[in-house]
Amino acid sequence: MQTLSRARTHKRKKGSRRRPVRWVKRFLLVSTLTFTSFALIGMIFLFGTKVGEELREWAAGTLLTTQHDYWAPYTFLSEEKLNALRQQIKNPEVINSESEPDQPAMALPTLPQVVDPEPEKPKELIEIEDIYVTKSNYFFRGKIMYIHDPKRVELLITNRKDRGDLLDEFVKKTNAIGIVNASGFHDPDGYGKGAKAYGVVIKDGKILQSYNSKTGETALGITYDGKLVTGSYSAEQLVKMGVRDAMSFRPQLIVNGKNLFADKPAKSWGIQPRTAIGQKEDGTIVFAVIDGRQPSHSIGASMNDMAELLAERGVVTAMAMDGGSSSMMLYKGEAITSTSSPYHRGRYLPNAWAVMAEGVE
Repeated sequence: MQTLSRARTHKRKKGSRRRPVRWVKRFLLVSTLTFTSFALIGMIFLFGTKVGEELREWAAGTLLTTQHDYWAPYTFLSEEKLNALRQQIKNPEVINSESEPDQPAMALPTLPQVVDPEPEKPKELIEIEDIYVTKSNYFFRGKIMYIHDPKRVELLITNRKDRGDLLDEFVKKTNAIGIVNASGFHDPDGYGKGAKAYGVVIKDGKILQSYNSKTGETALGITYDGKLVTGSYSAEQLVKMGVRDAMSFRPQLIVNGKNLFADKPAKSWGIQPRTAIGQKEDGTIVFAVIDGRQPSHSIGASMNDMAELLAERGVVTAMAMDGGSSSMMLYKGEAITSTSSPYHRGRYLPNAWAVMAEGVE
């Protein structure tokens, strides 16, 4: 979501476009955001008490993972249950995917070796999969991008001081082939300019920003060898581990083949637009974006949905990126997902994960 400028009293130049006033934009944002939550609450009257309470927990979890969490008490859950949901969101399970250099390596299960009778045909650098999933009470659509050369995946950083970049601006600057949003950022009222990311930021092995323990974020990085690393690491630890690029968000979805949401209640994180980054056993990097907050197109997904979706496709390590109206994917310069941002170009972002063309520095 782009930042609104203050209304000006002088006349505008001919042909210029007037942005919607701030209160109109806020109304549209909050209305779209809360539609799913309060639609779920309304369904209470169509179901029994037990189902109705579960729907209210879904609605509360959805609201608590947004900037408009002040609506959560209006789901009429007890303070005890609201606090339980808050704790699940604030303190997700964290597992380090790799041991630190001075620690013994974790013993991983030995996977059976599969011998192909014939060599595989060379794969295209990028493959795109359409996603459409229906659940009992909701449905969602999205895209998965498979990148078969992990070394071509980089973290792009905005070079602006006043605001971040839109995804299409990142593409124009770098000629990236594919791109998705990455870090969260300071956004107290939903109009953040996306200039400063939360947590760790590492680019080309250089620490641009160190970890801030107050944010509770988890790091995700990619090494010079193209391996995805995720866990509770400091920036210094990541560099020592050979990480080239890294950023922070949460929660982790899958670590070393373990689905961290397999036995957790889906309602704790609610239903939202989602973005995730993962890696398969063969090294393939996976970008996943699920559209949401669009009742006629896609409601959104839970964290459980995203983890299950990736696990079914052989992803062994994955973590959520910033979601909501930041979630968006571009391929060859065109948006192939539908952003929930009021502007079709998405939000200003501090960084993004991108697939680079050969020869781009």
